[in-house]
Amino acid sequence: MNRRQFLKTGATVGAAAAWFGGADLYLRDERWTPNRSFWVTRGRAPVNPPLRGDHEADLAIIGGGVTGLSTAVHALQHSPGLRVMLLEAEYVGFGATGRSGGILENGTEMGTPEGTEDNAAYAVGLIDRLGIDCDLERESHQIDPYRYAVGLKKAAEGLGAAIHEGTRVRALDAGPKVTLRGPGFSLRAARLAVACNGYTPKLGLGDGRLFPVHTGAAVTPPLPADLLAAFPDDILVMTSREMYMWGRKAPGGRLLVGSGAKYFYGNGLYHDGERFLFDALHRFMTKTYPALRPYPFEHAWTGPMGCTTDQEPIIGQVGGRPDFLFCGGYSGLGMAMGTKAGSFLARALLEGTPPPAWLLRRPAALPGEPFRYVGVNMMINLMNLNLYSMPKHA
Repeated sequence: MNRRQFLKTGATVGAAAAWFGGADLYLRDERWTPNRSFWVTRGRAPVNPPLRGDHEADLAIIGGGVTGLSTAVHALQHSPGLRVMLLEAEYVGFGATGRSGGILENGTEMGTPEGTEDNAAYAVGLIDRLGIDCDLERESHQIDPYRYAVGLKKAAEGLGAAIHEGTRVRALDAGPKVTLRGPGFSLRAARLAVACNGYTPKLGLGDGRLFPVHTGAAVTPPLPADLLAAFPDDILVMTSREMYMWGRKAPGGRLLVGSGAKYFYGNGLYHDGERFLFDALHRFMTKTYPALRPYPFEHAWTGPMGCTTDQEPIIGQVGGRPDFLFCGGYSGLGMAMGTKAGSFLARALLEGTPPPAWLLRRPAALPGEPFRYVGVNMMINLMNLNLYSMPKHA
């Protein structure tokens, strides 16, 4: 074997080893990044037992984040006595809701389309009416997002919802009613709301229009009062050609900052690259605010947010049926928008009242892999360089 043949054979064997020993396994990796957020470390709420056996409901909801919980609350406020059953694969607040910055904002990533002008006030009003204890800062519209999720859970249960955690749906069978199946259970329901945001594609829904993008956030230890006073109380956003950073003050005299965006092959839901991201984020933070250099991050975490190609949330029909809906794609602005989306979903499913038309649009679908991986990360990199912005919805 000559040198050229040796190198060619070595490259082939290496590529095969990388595929069968790494890439192929990675594509089939069903792990989800654990929730290590600051909010959850402040204290986990008790978790409900998983669903077991065969059951029926009037309305089934998949996803225990802000959208699913808001849907349950609004549905039961609309129709007391409705049999509502919410299934959450891990625990309420596990996903993007419990990992967010807890900032309530009006509008969406690209503006204030119809029905979103009062998102923050709408969420605050719901918090007040339900008596949710979530460390609401009224002037800055900031909350503890995990405690908000737990409060919505308690409110939904108080209205009559049955909420089962540790209950992962593996299959959807659509007949006259939809049947949800998973380990040890089945659930038949006349109506369905899929509120899984970035986790939705793993259920085979979204037609390539909804996909997960991973981001990260971190909090400093408690800061001296004079240092903390130098930061604004409301949302703090900075961009540069190096990276962007958003932030807010967090309970206990801390500063919370976040950054980063990365898509993983096959709508992957596991991100183990925290160290690189957070080292870069700390460098950028201390470059912008040198006085923070002596304060390493106390907590750091990642998680997937739901996105669409035009950066606007969507509500879509499952199988073209108005009684089976999915929702997501908030592009990082889901706390208030997800709360409002729950009201839209409840009215659509129970009254037949359609949500604002822009939510029902069909944004451009992404191609299959590997083109999706290349395309999404290319768009992210161009956005980081301020060379590209996704189009607004029509």
